[in-house]
Amino acid sequence: MAAALPRRRGLTLIEVMIALAILAILATMAAPTLTERLARQRLVSVAETLAMDMAEARVEAVQSGQPLHVVFSRQRNWCYAVARTAACSCESAQPCQLKVERASDWPSVILAHAENVTLLPVGTPDMGMNARFVGVGGRHDLQVGLSPLGRSRVCSSTGMPGEPAC
Repeated sequence: MAAALPRRRGLTLIEVMIALAILAILATMAAPTLTERLARQRLVSVAETLAMDMAEARVEAVQSGQPLHVVFSRQRNWCYAVARTAACSCESAQPCQLKVERASDWPSVILAHAENVTLLPVGTPDMGMNARFVGVGGRHDLQVGLSPLGRSRVCSSTGMPGEPAC
């Protein structure tokens, strides 16, 4: 009687190739979803950053007794600055700037509309402010508004998931 050959355990090359093909298909299907989610998160982050910067500028204006300004540049490479003077541009570094945010830090986010605003030492703006950020592709937008009392609010006019409607 011949001795039985020991049974080998493991995966064949064909089984490994099938598993890799399935993983590649799943990864290909998930990539657009992850890319869109990342773009939405950048949009939310920039809007919340502006809202927080305005709240901090409001507090600083009250504490210092001096007005502060949120100055926008709405060009393709947009930016905004919290500054000591209304004429303080955000396009290049200047001593009058307290904080600057630039489009290069927020890829895939477009500043569609913005109004400069002055935060008075009493904690209120000289006028209501509204800025609108749009994600690349235009599917989602977020607006950052400033009430007459100086409180900032973030909302969406396109029904962005997880954000209040404007």
